[in-house]
Amino acid sequence: VCNFEKPKTKSTAFNPPSTTVLSPYLKFGCVSVRTFFWRLKEVLKGKKHSQPPGSLLGQLYFREIAYMLGASTPNFDKQEGNPACRQIPWIEDAEKLDAWEKGRTGFPFIDAAMRQLHRTGFLHHLARHAVACFLTRGDLWISWEKGRDVFDRLLLDADWSLNNQNWLALAGVAPWSPPFFRVYHPVPKMTSSLNVLDPDGKYIREFVPELRDMPNKYIYAPWTAPIADQKKAGCIIGKDYPKPIVEHEKVSKENIAKFKQAMDDAKGSAQKRPNDEPVASAKKVRR
Repeated sequence: VCNFEKPKTKSTAFNPPSTTVLSPYLKFGCVSVRTFFWRLKEVLKGKKHSQPPGSLLGQLYFREIAYMLGASTPNFDKQEGNPACRQIPWIEDAEKLDAWEKGRTGFPFIDAAMRQLHRTGFLHHLARHAVACFLTRGDLWISWEKGRDVFDRLLLDADWSLNNQNWLALAGVAPWSPPFFRVYHPVPKMTSSLNVLDPDGKYIREFVPELRDMPNKYIYAPWTAPIADQKKAGCIIGKDYPKPIVEHEKVSKENIAKFKQAMDDAKGSAQKRPNDEPVASAKKVRR
């Protein structure tokens, strides 16, 4: 408890997980958030301990921030009419959305995470970061609202305020988002901020069994394996496991350019608006 630092936890740890996994219990009220807060204060009192935002107390503070934003921001759960959301011209692509949701993108780390979500109802927060970035500004250019709906349906800890706050953040559209041009690579290195730390690919072998016998050096990018290695592993890319549905290096650059253009267009529109032009009134906040 005293040494807990969430940013240092491992995204691929699943048995056991590297975090408390208390979020579903807090969401459903099985554990009182007030009791948890005061018991934490008692445990930490007089001891050397980690500090917010990475500490357990910091995670509770983030929860309260999400609740405050959800209660005070009009149309918090959508792009249109949401003053905290940049207006981005996302595309509709049902085929790619389905591939993402079902863990069939051809990127093993992304697919393992989505399949873990289906099987267990849970994902490490950094795995959530990876799949959310991939769906939105990183690769597929699909609205965060689509991903939010999938998480809302599948996560055991799905919470309206937290789910929307996190998707707004990871799509790059909110004031609290990281810089939109900082995109996660779907083939993460072991030094990545995603804290994969799994060079043998145990996480992928567990949740993407098609790749169970793929050599370690190809486990995160199996399409780069020579055909002889694919045959030996019993997994032909494009047949037994899909090829990547996008070329990351290409589409990520295109998406960053589109995002910047959308921001420039919005800035230009704001400058052209007469000072006395009324701003459309916001719709009621969802309670």
